[in-house]
Amino acid sequence: MENDRSPLRLQDVSLGNRFQPLSFSLSQAGIYALCGGNGAGKTSLFSVLTGINRPSSGRVYMKGVETDNQSLRYRQQFSYMPDQLVFPKHLTGRETLKFFSGLIHEKDEKVQQVLSYVGLTDAMHQKVAYYSKGMQQRLNLAQCLMFDVPVYMMDEPTNGLDPYWSHRMKEMLIEQKEQGKAIIFSTHSLSLVEDIADDLLFLQNGKVLINQPVSDIQEYLKGTMDLSTYVYRLLSDQAERH
Repeated sequence: MENDRSPLRLQDVSLGNRFQPLSFSLSQAGIYALCGGNGAGKTSLFSVLTGINRPSSGRVYMKGVETDNQSLRYRQQFSYMPDQLVFPKHLTGRETLKFFSGLIHEKDEKVQQVLSYVGLTDAMHQKVAYYSKGMQQRLNLAQCLMFDVPVYMMDEPTNGLDPYWSHRMKEMLIEQKEQGKAIIFSTHSLSLVEDIADDLLFLQNGKVLINQPVSDIQEYLKGTMDLSTYVYRLLSDQAERH
């Protein structure tokens, strides 16, 4: 497609019977939310996005150029924050992040900067074995942000965070967007989607229920209900038809 500068675009991509063909594109400096119930196909889609699995059908493009999602060129364009990342328990937070920085020969100043950004400066010399779940999640975010890439992929980034850090996570995602990053994240929180997402892809049983800008949905609803209620009604209508 001419003049396609999207950092990532999927066209009619599917993965066996795990999810039906779907299309979407990430905008530079945009936030894309991926939602759905258990077994909806979110994890399978992330396996394609991260190059773990090749799509069964469809095409993947980066800046308008068709790309093999398992190629080195593709993998160099994104950083991934999984839902849960198991860190070596004998390392400190700083040592853990220095390991990741070594993969890209990043300077120690960047390690200090990112640890401060995620609020782990005071705990950086503490072994990860003694980190709370929320602290480990912030370290998970830190390893993702160590890489200066066009696209950040995040699986349930607010998982395990307390109210303060859940709010701070929203702020950080917006800050990354303002720095020109494209972000795709999965979540069960539709209030989070309303707060920060530009676009929503909602999967149900491997099928696309919603795939449109959040602003368009809000314009359609005109304040009559929130996004969570709207999705609940769509799901209820679908269940009644079956």
